[in-house]
Amino acid sequence: MQQMSNAEYRAKDGISSSDFRLLELSPLHYVHRERFKLEGKQFDFGTLLHAMVLEPETLSNEFVKEEFDGCRENKNSKKYREAKAKFLEENAGKQVVAVDEWETAERMAENIRAIAGGILSNGVAERSIFAKDDLGFTRKCRPDYYLQKAGIVIDIKTTKSVDPYSFEKAIYDYRYHRQAAWYLDTLKLAGYPAETFIIVAVEKQSPYLVRIYQLEQEAIEAGRENYLYHLERLKKFLDTGVGQVAEPISLPAWYWKQESGA
Repeated sequence: MQQMSNAEYRAKDGISSSDFRLLELSPLHYVHRERFKLEGKQFDFGTLLHAMVLEPETLSNEFVKEEFDGCRENKNSKKYREAKAKFLEENAGKQVVAVDEWETAERMAENIRAIAGGILSNGVAERSIFAKDDLGFTRKCRPDYYLQKAGIVIDIKTTKSVDPYSFEKAIYDYRYHRQAAWYLDTLKLAGYPAETFIIVAVEKQSPYLVRIYQLEQEAIEAGRENYLYHLERLKKFLDTGVGQVAEPISLPAWYWKQESGA
């Protein structure tokens, strides 16, 4: 278990949970993953929120609110442009966050601490884990929060709705169940206890409701089956050079339903 910046973690070799978005398309997409990276330094609201909740002491190292002398001047004015240039120079290397986004993140962080503060204590935040698996792949993960003695991984997710029915759909759509299995299994491979995956869900809209969910084992097992399928497909491709490239596709389901008269 290593303490490093998110940028250092991303630069390390290894397959992460987010890599499965490409592996779902094909092994070739993963092999050529450098081609599909976002260009430039993208603002990540989730990273800002995590820092506010879990590592407030590091917040000023990574982010800065877009407030400076002259920020309310006409944006086309010389005074504004000069003030903005000075502000950016003084905060080089940091992600600049619009005032409204900063204040939204603060409200969400306050609500998370109020509802989930009891479980977000006595653990470690944003630690990087690396482990070798039986297929020869180096795995990596970076849990938001980890309670080692209890073997609990806690992940903070923003969502449209914390209603159970809506959030179950989000779990499937964003493959949170696969992420859960990946994190728990990678921790175990690295020699750490990991049995439980808890999600702290917070709504993106005011009043920023928060709910705490424990992912059921059957969902985690489904996620495990999913990631193992894609890992084995990648292994086969790397070993043989043979992999599925062309995928079968047809017409929309409504067309066939219409044709059959159903």
